Amino acid sequence: MTRRAVVTLLIVNLGVSVIFALITLVLHGPVLAYQYEHHPDADPAALSRTLWTRPIPVLLVAVLYARLVRQLLVGDPRALRRVRIVSVMGLTGVTWLLLSAEYPAWLRIVEGVQLLLLAALAITVNLRVVRNEFNAPTPVDIRPRNRRAAWTLILVAPVVAELMLGNVPLKQIWILPVFIPIYGAGALLIRELVRRTGGGFRAMLLLGLAYGLIEEGLALRSLTSPHIYGAAGWAPRLLGINSAYTELNLVYHPIFSITIPIVLTELIFAGHGPRQYLRRGGLIVTGAVAGLGALLVRVAVVPAEDPGYDMPAVAAVVIVAVAGLVAVGAFRVRPKGGSVVGAESGRPSGQHAFPPTQGEPPLAIIAGNSGSEPAACGQPATVEDARATGPAVPLSPTGLTIWFGVAAFGFLALLFPFAGSKQSFFTHGNWAFLPMIAAAAIVTAAGVLLRRWSANPAWTQAHLLGAALGAIIGHIAFGLVANAETLPDRLFLVALAALTTALGARAIRRLSRPTTQPGPSTVLNTTSANSD
Repeated sequence: MTRRAVVTLLIVNLGVSVIFALITLVLHGPVLAYQYEHHPDADPAALSRTLWTRPIPVLLVAVLYARLVRQLLVGDPRALRRVRIVSVMGLTGVTWLLLSAEYPAWLRIVEGVQLLLLAALAITVNLRVVRNEFNAPTPVDIRPRNRRAAWTLILVAPVVAELMLGNVPLKQIWILPVFIPIYGAGALLIRELVRRTGGGFRAMLLLGLAYGLIEEGLALRSLTSPHIYGAAGWAPRLLGINSAYTELNLVYHPIFSITIPIVLTELIFAGHGPRQYLRRGGLIVTGAVAGLGALLVRVAVVPAEDPGYDMPAVAAVVIVAVAGLVAVGAFRVRPKGGSVVGAESGRPSGQHAFPPTQGEPPLAIIAGNSGSEPAACGQPATVEDARATGPAVPLSPTGLTIWFGVAAFGFLALLFPFAGSKQSFFTHGNWAFLPMIAAAAIVTAAGVLLRRWSANPAWTQAHLLGAALGAIIGHIAFGLVANAETLPDRLFLVALAALTTALGARAIRRLSRPTTQPGPSTVLNTTSANSD
């Protein structure tokens, strides 16, 4: 038994996982009919969702093997430990599939083969002869990486985008992992692409817009479908597009699904600065998982929510073209004055909203356990000094929290029908265009003010966190009003809002403490060290 035997088992298991997923995809109808025959009282839509959500996680775990192959071939002992962990996870998942699902015999044979392969893999990696081949010291890789930050972003993104809006009730909390690949990997992929190319918040927002077009337009097909979610009734359709629904989601995804989770993660791991979280292999895997996440949403949600809808080919081509143009535009946008976070205003590159704080431990900002305070680079001594610099003086962090909380709630309330309303903001017919215009005005005003405030040297991490915190609380409040249908769901969102407010307020207080400002040379040197 050698390392090549481990690699062979990994590759074969990956192939079986792909075969299993493809069979489930191609023969979805017969498998579903078999299950319904054995459970005639079950909801066909629920069976369909369950059928799609079960094989994909096993495939995603198997995809991780591809990254381990190269590390195994060079004898990296860390790779062997990871294979042990992943093989146990795979064994657990496949065993659960065999025991908990009613699959035809021919599909259970595939699962049985995979179970045997995983068992052989788990045994092989623990043989002494194999372990002895991985005892050589491994060269230290000095390329930047931060796994904890990457995993934090992966988990934060679906929580902000789905859970905090009340889209996932407590009785269906088990489906939240379904959204982790598309939201978590999608946000991480965008963050890495932006940081590697020297982009800033505008690039994040534009790539978030492209993300929204792909998720809503292609994966869910909700921008054009006349049936899904009742979105066609929110406002009159324009050119075959669900107008109000499209406006809502093409603003919501760039802000709440992408940018805010990235902002929170980069504040938590402020010491890492704008450097990349992943190396090349991790970036490739993240892109693959994001693509599989879109496929998972497509096959798990659409058959249940919108069966029978065939999206026009012209609409799909237009959506792909627009998303591509937006993505190209995102990579052409460059922050004025530098490539670091927050340098999109006219200030010098060393004066930014995320000052580099090397050595800052994770969660230090929120937990308050750091020995070093993040410096508010370029912050003037007084508000009068800041006012004299030209750009508008920002509100206090608390004021920003209130302002953006109201703005977020107002934007969602103007577009998303609630309290029994069928159209946006209790309108009828063409009157629905009025709240759409008002919602666009709120977004425009918020964007203009945020740009002016962040251009002032007085803008700090505390201000940025205050703005993000307000938007989060505002959209939790709207979820409480519009989406929480049961008392447990309402209590859960109230608790979530209270916890978010408490942690955010504590972090703002910590970031607002006066600190010793570094000199220009210190800022420039540290910034250079943290650049990609």
